[in-house]
Formats: sequence, C-alpha cells, structure tokens
Amino acid sequence: MMSVMEKVTFNYKAVLIVASLILMSASSLAVAERRDNSNQIVMNYSFEQPTIKKINIENTIYDEVVLPGVSSTGNPDEPCLPIKGSYILLPQGTTVDKITITTSEKMCLGEGFFVKPVGEIVPLSKRDLVSLPTPDEKIYSSSNEFPGDLFTEVGVYWFRGYKILVLDLYPVQYIPASGELFCYNDMTVSVKLSWDKTINPLYRGFEKDRLEIINKVDNPKAVTTYTQPDAHPVDSYDLLILTTDGLKDGFELLKNAHDYEGITTVIKTLSDVGGSTPEDIRDYIGDAYTDLGIDYVLIGGDDDVVPARILWVFGLDEETTPYETYMPSDLYYGCLDGPYNYDGDNKWGEPTDGEGGGDVDLFAEVYVGRACVGNLNEVGYFVDKTISYMQSDDEYLDKVLLAGECLGDYGIATWGGNYLDQLIDGSNDDGYTTVGIPSDVYIIDTLYDRDGDWSKSDIMALINDGVHIINHLGHSYYYYNMKMENGDVYSLINDDYCFIYSQGCMAGGFDEGDCIAEHFTAKSQNGAFAAIMNARYGWFWSYSTDGDSQRFHRQFWDAVFDEDMPEIGRANQDSKEDNLYIIGRSCIRWVYYELNLFGDPSLAFFKDPHAHPDIEIGDVTGGFGVEAMIKNTGDADATGVEWTITVTGGIFDLINKTFSGTIPELVVDDEVAVNSDIFLGLGPIKIAITAECNEGSFTDETAEGTQFFFLTKIP
Repeated sequence: MMSVMEKVTFNYKAVLIVASLILMSASSLAVAERRDNSNQIVMNYSFEQPTIKKINIENTIYDEVVLPGVSSTGNPDEPCLPIKGSYILLPQGTTVDKITITTSEKMCLGEGFFVKPVGEIVPLSKRDLVSLPTPDEKIYSSSNEFPGDLFTEVGVYWFRGYKILVLDLYPVQYIPASGELFCYNDMTVSVKLSWDKTINPLYRGFEKDRLEIINKVDNPKAVTTYTQPDAHPVDSYDLLILTTDGLKDGFELLKNAHDYEGITTVIKTLSDVGGSTPEDIRDYIGDAYTDLGIDYVLIGGDDDVVPARILWVFGLDEETTPYETYMPSDLYYGCLDGPYNYDGDNKWGEPTDGEGGGDVDLFAEVYVGRACVGNLNEVGYFVDKTISYMQSDDEYLDKVLLAGECLGDYGIATWGGNYLDQLIDGSNDDGYTTVGIPSDVYIIDTLYDRDGDWSKSDIMALINDGVHIINHLGHSYYYYNMKMENGDVYSLINDDYCFIYSQGCMAGGFDEGDCIAEHFTAKSQNGAFAAIMNARYGWFWSYSTDGDSQRFHRQFWDAVFDEDMPEIGRANQDSKEDNLYIIGRSCIRWVYYELNLFGDPSLAFFKDPHAHPDIEIGDVTGGFGVEAMIKNTGDADATGVEWTITVTGGIFDLINKTFSGTIPELVVDDEVAVNSDIFLGLGPIKIAITAECNEGSFTDETAEGTQFFFLTKIP
C-alpha cells in the first residue's frame, strides 16, 4: 500500500446510515407489522418496568415516576408522567381511518403515591421569584385515571412527500385521589387505513430522501410502498442562496468555496422569484426543491431585504397562560407543505392553520439559515467568516465553552450551569437520553455563576483567545447576550470564529432592529461564523432541568454527535422534529418557531478536530489499462478526492497518457476502484498514480510494469 497524503482540514458531509428495520431504544422496542390486506399498520411498543423515587421540593415530598428512556412531561401543575412519542410512516396513497390501542394486562405499582407536579414555565428574562410547583386541585382530588386516554393523536405531517402519523402514548396511568399508579408493559397501536391514492407533489423519490425518512420513523419498511418517479431534475444542487440583485455578487466567493468542497450551489435573487412577499419566496423555494433538488437554503438579507414570515404562537392555551406573541420564523421557508394560515386571519402558524384546518407543516423539506446582511460590506463579513471556518485547521477547534448564569431562585433551576452540564458527553436526566459534546475530544471550559460570578470581559477574553463552540444559558434581550451588548461585539478581535447556541430571550429577534445575533454573525468582522438564538422568550422550568428550550439544546448536539448530522441547519431542524411529539406541551411550539439559524445551513461542524482522512493507494493491476484501489484508512471522511493515472514509456517513449477523475466522497474504511481507459503499446512503462483530498498536499507515487499490447499484473 502506498500512503499518498493526510488531510488535516476537511469538510464533513453527512453520511446517512440506513436504520435497522427494527428500531430499539433504551425505553422501548417498537416492531411494525403490515397486514396482508394492506389496510392496517400494527405497531407493538414494549416498555421496561417503571421505578418510583422520592423527591423533595422545598420540604414537600413527592413521588417521581421514571420509565427508562421515556421522558416524563406535562403542563404546569399536572402530574408529571411518562409520554412515549410514536412516529409512524403511512404507506403511499393512504390516509388514517381509525386508531385503536390494545394493551397488556394492567400492572399495579402500588397506592398512596403523590406524583410530583410539572413546574411552572419561566421566561429566561424573568428574575423574580415564582410560586412553587403546585398540584392542580381539580386533578389531584379526582378519582379518575390521569391522563385517562391511552394515546393522543398529535397530527399527520409530511416530509419530502412521505406521510407521517405522530402519536403520544401513555404507558403509565395515575389515580390521584387514591395515589394508585399502574402501567402497561406492552401497547399495540393499530392504524386502520383507507386509500386516497394521493401522491404528494413534494415527493421526489430521491435515495437521500428515502434514507432520511428511514431514520425518522418507527416502521421504516413502509418506505417500500413509495414508488420511484419517472424523472429527476436535470440540474441538481445542494444549496440555494436566495438574495437580491444588489447583493448577489457578494455571495459568489461562498458559492465557489462550496462548489470546491462538493456542496453544489446556485445563487438566485428576488428577481428570479418574481415577487418579494413571504408567500412568493416560499413558493419559489418549493419549486427549487423539486426542480433543482436542493436540500439547503441560505436567505441572504435582513428582514427588510428578504422578508421573514411573522408567525403567531401561544404557550399552553389562551385561558391559562398570558404568553402569546408574534415572531419572525424562517421555519416557514423550510416546511413547504400546505398553508400556514388556513382561516385567513392575521395569526399565521396556529395549530389549525394547516391543510383542512389541521396543524401546519412542521417537518422541513429544506434546511434554512439566514445571513442578516444589508449591504455588500456585511455580505463580505459573513462570507469571509464562513469560508474561514470551512478552511480552518487551527488549534482552537478543540475548545468548547459553557456559559451559565444565575436565573433566579428556582431550586435546581437556579443555575444555568445545572442545565449546561447535561451537554457534556450526554445525559439521561428527565427521562430521555441525548448524546452530548465528547469531553475526550474537546477541551471543555465553563463560566458558571454557580461557581463564581463572571463578567463580559471574562467571556470576551476567551472569545479573543479562540473558542470553537459556545453554549449559553442566561438572561438576554434583543441587544444583550452573554452579558455583552451590541457595541461590545465590535471590541472583539478574534479571527478564529465561533459558533454560539444561546437559550437567552430575544437575542435572535432580527425583526427588532439589528439584534445581537446579527452583530455576532454579519454586522462585524469578528465574533461568530454562525449562531442559533431565540426570536422571543427562551423558556425553562422552575425546580427542574426539563426546560422547554433545554429540550431543543440537548437534541441539537445529539443530532450532531449521535445522529451523524454535522450540518448546522439539519441539526437545528432535527432538534425540533425530535420534540414534535410534545408540541402541545407548555411552550414547545413557541421554541419550535423561534429558533432561527444565523448562518449557512449547509456548513458542517468539525466533529473531531483531531481526526483526518488518510488516503492510500493499493492493488495496482493491469489489463487493457490500469486499475488501482483508493482507500480512506483515516478516521474522518474525505471529500473531493482527485486522482490521476499517468502512463509513460514504451518503445521510443511513445506511450504518454494521463487519466483523471474525482471521487466526491470517500468515507472512513471505504475503497473505490479507479481505472484508466484502454490503451495499447509495446515495451516497459512507468505508472504514476496520485490521489489528494480537497486542500491536501500533492504526492506522486509510481509503479513499473511491462506493456505488450495489454498489461499484466503490475509488480
């Protein structure tokens, strides 16, 4: 084997792994069965035995029900009980007729339990003391089972033409008056189907779409019911940059950089759209999705340049919670099925604003990010920082910072650090398991008020020194985040740019002037190459680490490090879809809408800054040409592997031929055969074979053989 090169700087491109046909988690085993008459889907869910432990909240002793791998949740002051999300792929051309649940024999866990209530939802900008979690008297005095139902239908949604039924299952029931708890070890979901033979117009039939849907549902076998279309787009791209005529030229460098890295990119403007309303833009993105095959969209402009859709959202319900607002949400440009304002009022995004009065589309066909730029100078800042990160191999890439503030007097939720600790390596707290940032790969530093007050000068010094990833949980506002104000961003001098994920309130409200997320990413030369921030309130729970915003934060890093989704836009959307089954809980829908990405959605994290490809050449053979095997023996995927085969020599040196090509992606441990064309000649020859990754060094390796009309084995 001949070692050719080692590439330290690389671009991760997602490798979609086909999920097994039986999906198993720590919580349950889900087995799908489709009846022979093709009009029914049967899903069997098995659960482990729940455990019950005592918990003390301000001198009141409660019982906490723990079902391994199944999160316990609910709305404030209700009993906190396990809920299992079920994602069922419906066969193509079918609709749900009836859903029934059958269970194993009821198993009693005992009586006299006082199940802890769900804590109060608290906006992160609120600093005053709130009341303790208080059992809802109406529920806790009842002799009826709670929640009573065995399931709730969350909704039917579409992803790239695949139809998904989402349910909530309730394997544990509670009778508050007697304190009795009981559970079901097995639950069987039967979905009776009827046929409507409808083919969703957003169904493309791409292999990459099929691989993605397999990893989203509990019954991946159902993908075989989806037929392949007759034709695919002639021109195919990965990324659409949508901007204005005046800003278009500024994005050309980014397009070229992506094209070089294997992310094929096309730039279009509002002139191509033919309009400038959010409806016009969404329709155009839908056309680009089907006609150009795109997966990612970068919106190139402030909201007054390329407008955002303003969605309306409320927490819990209008009777019990005063929290409701309008917010800018680029989710509207990613979720392309159906309307977002079915009733035609001024409240877009209501849970009844989808097709036929159902929920709006919440599975994204394309992954969206925004560059909040208003002129070519700002485009230059954004593009330079994005490309710099794409090409970086600096030592700072192994540095991660967790910045947690004091949130108020809320028990365990007093300290942001108690939440952020769950991001290190991973956590199974609060009944669900997520993989976090690996401490054996990254150097993880903390700034926690829990450990001593920190100031803006502390975090600015760390940014200037170079930090790759910052996770923040603390108080924020439109022009304030991480104890910094807008003006402080311009005092930063770092040229090793960071990524920021903040749960703080309003820091991503890009419809309110220039918010601080815009200053970090597009208005300044330094700071961050990308950020994910809230358009309005971020949310946590009093006396619990199971905050609504925390759910998304944990699932984001789980997508990156466990689900092999290093692309920022994909990971952001996956964090939402993983929480879709609890969309009706407290302020989950609120966070679903408000988490916008300020950055290039196709940009991929360096998941392991120490990993690199190692490209080797071996098994050089001859026939009527030359063949060689090129293999990646490193510990990171390689993209854009360029190879050449040069053959010279023969009698009177008459043979002089060069053959070349590119392997778009070579994942770890894979090998690909490369071949020259057929050629003939006489006499001894010299063979030079090269292979290099994007931005790698060039190495020339040779072999020798004898050419006599055709080649034999090369020694």
